[in-house]
Amino acid sequence: MDISESVEALLSSKVRVIDRFYGLLLSRYPELRHHFDQRDMRIQATMLTLALASAESYYSQCFPATEHYFQVLGHRHFHAGVRLEDFHKFQSVLLEVLTEFHEGDWSAELEQQWRDAIELAVKKMAEGYVGTFTF
Repeated sequence: MDISESVEALLSSKVRVIDRFYGLLLSRYPELRHHFDQRDMRIQATMLTLALASAESYYSQCFPATEHYFQVLGHRHFHAGVRLEDFHKFQSVLLEVLTEFHEGDWSAELEQQWRDAIELAVKKMAEGYVGTFTF
């Protein structure tokens, strides 16, 4: 399995992977909970699903529009008070949940692809912290 197949499996799954992610993230890092107090978590789940598909797309093809999306997303996170230092928490929990979801299909190669994709997306989001991008 590669990262593209992983995203396809996530998008077609009836398993609540994103719910598991947020449950684990907020139980492990309760200091992040305030970022979600006023959020509709169904919408948040959709946004994260879109971001994961976009991370795979940008990792695989580096479209300029996807790069801009991550810069805007970073700018929005900056204005929401999310610290760049908290992104490693997100990444570690996300990789853990993806490992659980894929079980026997998970491999060192797939893990590295996801690590690289997330790091690339976070790098572009960090650019949005210092730049001005339209919402």
